[in-house]
Amino acid sequence: MDSIIIIGGGAAGLMTAYELSKHKHTVIILEAKNRLGGRIHTINDSSFSQPIEMGAEFIHGNLPLTLSLLNEAGIAYHTTAGNMFHLEKGKFKKQKEFNEGWGKLMKQMQELKQDIPLADFLNKYFGDDKYHELRESVKNFAGGFDLADISEASTKALYKEWNTEWEHQYRINGGYKLLIDYLEILCKENGCVIHTNCCVKKINWQKDEVNILTMCSRFFKSNKVVITVPVSVLKANAHSEDYIEFLPSIPQHIDAAKNIGYGDVIKILLEFNENFWNSAKKNVAFILTDEAVPTWWTQLPAESAILTGWIGGEKASSLKDNTDDEILKVALQSLANAFAMNIEDLKIKLKAFKIANWCKEADINGGYSFNTIKTVAARKTLQQPVNETIYFSGEALFEGTLMGTVEGALESGKKTALQVLKNL
Repeated sequence: MDSIIIIGGGAAGLMTAYELSKHKHTVIILEAKNRLGGRIHTINDSSFSQPIEMGAEFIHGNLPLTLSLLNEAGIAYHTTAGNMFHLEKGKFKKQKEFNEGWGKLMKQMQELKQDIPLADFLNKYFGDDKYHELRESVKNFAGGFDLADISEASTKALYKEWNTEWEHQYRINGGYKLLIDYLEILCKENGCVIHTNCCVKKINWQKDEVNILTMCSRFFKSNKVVITVPVSVLKANAHSEDYIEFLPSIPQHIDAAKNIGYGDVIKILLEFNENFWNSAKKNVAFILTDEAVPTWWTQLPAESAILTGWIGGEKASSLKDNTDDEILKVALQSLANAFAMNIEDLKIKLKAFKIANWCKEADINGGYSFNTIKTVAARKTLQQPVNETIYFSGEALFEGTLMGTVEGALESGKKTALQVLKNL
């Protein structure tokens, strides 16, 4: 039987390993961190009243693979609830779709023949002063939700995503880690061997023979290798700690990775001694502001005093070198401004906090991918194995509107496994 090494123990890596190990192949997972899950990271911190999601949190719609795995494992999940509001100086306003220009924007995006970066699109069709507010809203939404740099982001891809409606959003009772734990169990039951704290630094290869050198002073050998690391790692230069060296080099695939966008994100989790926002407005799910931390959400339908702040794109990039205490200060000031409260009163109410600065997270360095105008071609390149020996998988390689999601990672992992099996 052939042996396969999976580099990366996130959702894509575990799904690939599970599908391959079902066919009795020898599968080894090498994970750089001391845990599995990658950008899924649920923690149980005693200072918080419930498990908290440092990374992925929502299931965006009735996603077949994610939900089927949860149902198979008997893991409960629930529909999110509540409304979205814009908050300014203590006043809640029902959030409209950006503003009155949204419909016109979407129509113009739909009619676009040749794909161009979103910044160029806005300048060309909505460059007048009267569209200033619309441009800022679109830029903030693209950066905040998609983590996209509008100077690079594909207008056509964003239109396709923004025009997709999700029936429901869900959260997993107990956190996304339960799904990772389930996949780990399945993999181990099938004989997979998993090594954590085992960072890959060099891959020497020829057809059907792979030799891997790691930072954990271990040497591994296999017939095939599947790379499931974030595209940020593939983009890393030779001077970076995240750099993986391929001998011989694979320039076509590395260059392709550089044509896939990858955005920054910082997540802020705060628990207070009361959910003071509920006294101002009922059924508050999402709060959008014009502050440095622009987006917040509650735990509805759960009656919790936890608020989660989200900074994406350029705004996250501008804060990524700040300390956790400095980011906390920015977050509390943003809330104080939005709720027209005294920041000292907020500090008194604060019981616990965690900052997930994914921009500085080793071997990840960001949130998730977005489409540039070169991504479609780049993805096709990465989906093709190198001499039927080196394969790539991950959320960035998923085709469709679910790029950047756990579902995208799972689907990509499953597809890659089938591709490997076909070539064995």
